[in-house]
Amino acid sequence: MKRPVKILIILLGAVALAVLVVVANVTRSRATVRGIEVNIRYGRVPELVNGQTVRDSILTAIPALMQQQVGRVDRQEVAEAAARVPYLKDVQASMSVSGKVVVRARQRRPIARLYYNAKELYFDAEGSLMPATGSCNVLVAGGDFTEPLRPDSLNAQMIDLLQLASFLDREEKYGCLIDQIFIESDRDVMMVPKLGNHVVELGHVENLDEKFSNLLTFYRKGMPRAGWDTYSRISLKYHNQVVCTKNETK
Repeated sequence: MKRPVKILIILLGAVALAVLVVVANVTRSRATVRGIEVNIRYGRVPELVNGQTVRDSILTAIPALMQQQVGRVDRQEVAEAAARVPYLKDVQASMSVSGKVVVRARQRRPIARLYYNAKELYFDAEGSLMPATGSCNVLVAGGDFTEPLRPDSLNAQMIDLLQLASFLDREEKYGCLIDQIFIESDRDVMMVPKLGNHVVELGHVENLDEKFSNLLTFYRKGMPRAGWDTYSRISLKYHNQVVCTKNETK
């Protein structure tokens, strides 16, 4: 076969393939949506939300989605509807070759369980709040709160709790010491440790590395000699000091 003929055959084949692809895409774009597929990455966090909850959120926001043609689906609108589920982050939406709406997202990782007046919530390191469903083994946070909770604009007390909880989550050698944190109306923080029968007075959320380094040193060197039930309060409020109050019942 002569070279020009081969080239012509190759070109005709390429054109035919392109036509088939165009026809297939047109046919697909005119087809009706065939379903919603939800893929959630949980990481090491217990499952707090499932795919059905995400589907319900999408269909509540876009009731006619399942009657739409594939080519008319607004993927950004779908992603925004899915992102209304408070447990999700990094939400993306696309269309599959088979005509399904595909939603991919990551589940948020709670770092504390918050008791805010009558509300019980989780919050993550980004300050996002979510209902406290399921069972996550995380820090417990509460306080004498002076302002209503606004998820879109955290008040000063919540910002302090977020900063402290994020620090304890990031610095595991300190985080493993503390079980509960409580912020008072003047923004002083009290903490309940996992060991011993005492409370730790942190003071304001500042100089955290210094304060927790002093606490850890005291736990390693001072507590074994004094005894874990000797003190009722350990204060870290003062610069580079650990001030202890004896337990009067001992």
